Amino acid sequence: MQPERVSYSLVDEASFPAIPAPARPGSRCQTCDYWERLDGSRDAPDATATDASAREAPKLGRLLAGRKLAGAYGMLAWRSDGDDRVAIGWAQFGPLSAYPRALAIRERYPELPDSPAPWVITCLQVVPDAGEREALAIGLLEAVCEDLDHRGITAVESYPEGPGDWTPSAGPASIYAAAGFARAAGDDRYPVLRRELASSGEALEWGDLLAKARPPDESEEAWPPPTPKGPTEDDLFRLPPRAPSKPNPFGDD
Repeated sequence: MQPERVSYSLVDEASFPAIPAPARPGSRCQTCDYWERLDGSRDAPDATATDASAREAPKLGRLLAGRKLAGAYGMLAWRSDGDDRVAIGWAQFGPLSAYPRALAIRERYPELPDSPAPWVITCLQVVPDAGEREALAIGLLEAVCEDLDHRGITAVESYPEGPGDWTPSAGPASIYAAAGFARAAGDDRYPVLRRELASSGEALEWGDLLAKARPPDESEEAWPPPTPKGPTEDDLFRLPPRAPSKPNPFGDD
């Protein structure tokens, strides 16, 4: 019998349904757009809602938006025991341009550095019955930071609410502190936690990124594909332009 172990993988179409339920009652990660919209919601659709399944498609599309450039915007932690594998943790992250609420929060702290633009971890959740919950969350954070480091990201931030509460989607601030994050702004209630990365992947060039995105069984003549009209590599490393003042990004909950 194989020993129990923990592994990590970036989210994809197959693993998306396995994202575990967050600690906040009534929430569902597969339909949550709280970070993607200032008027977004964490609440799951009503069980009788006819568009419940349709609401999952935009979320999956957002999480996979950067896959061809550098990688998906989410990571799952899995506990394996023999042939059985169960998702026990989830982290969502990405460039600030992917999360308007995170950008609006960050704009409240002008003392934060504008360059290099950080990526942000918006969500960190580990199921309560996983055992060693804090240690598993630290391991998941470390795996995320290692992945971002390989992508050439030089800094990562998060905006948790309070030091030890799992209910907010970003998870407890204490977990980030244990994973090498330091407070860069804010207070105990609304801290901005930041970790500098070594950026071991900063030498990656477009050729490397295209090779990573290469589809299987394609002929040489069909590759590389035409240059996309969407985000460029530079968009992942710059701050979006400042927007007009918006409603309180922390919301009412």
